[in-house]
Amino acid sequence: MTDLFNLPSMRVEQPRKVVQTQTRYDVVDDRGGLLASVADQQVRSRREAVRAALPQTVRSAHATLVLRDGDGAARYVIDKVDAWHTHVHHAVPGEDEGEDLMRGDAIGTVRANSTRRHYVLLDADENELAQAVGDLRLRSFPVTDNDRRRFARIDKKWAGLRAELFTTADRYAVEFTEEVSETLRVLVVVTAIVLDMMAYESKELV
Repeated sequence: MTDLFNLPSMRVEQPRKVVQTQTRYDVVDDRGGLLASVADQQVRSRREAVRAALPQTVRSAHATLVLRDGDGAARYVIDKVDAWHTHVHHAVPGEDEGEDLMRGDAIGTVRANSTRRHYVLLDADENELAQAVGDLRLRSFPVTDNDRRRFARIDKKWAGLRAELFTTADRYAVEFTEEVSETLRVLVVVTAIVLDMMAYESKELV
């Protein structure tokens, strides 16, 4: 495993773009230092991006994102296989230079429900590890273990009126209040990305 997210708090941020042709997130520490970047391997045309950005559009199609550390090394492959299931694997470089990344051992799955408020974090064997349940405004998501003890939270932060309405500059604070496994830490960070794609990506144009 890795100590990539072994901090008590961090932020998941998007670049400020009115029409986003490539889904991208940066994970930064409290001082803005880059911990990791996450980018969709498929770059959409501007027309596709505008269509995806129309109000009430939920991006349900398959997406493959690669999470790289601050040095640019691929660490995880994140597969959004449909509207409700996102799988996470270790990234394994191809044997030849320029070859696509391969999926190594599974880390786990983030499963969403149709309300976009409830997310279940599963291990590699599909056993439930934790849940993130948001408030009615989809802004605060406490994360609890199977005994319903809270060990983390994800909060959507206000980015300013113009940024909130007209750009993709969504920002999330991820805070860990208890020591948990690295698997859970990775899945919590991925959950912040998944809930953004589920609940807020349709806001790219208003």
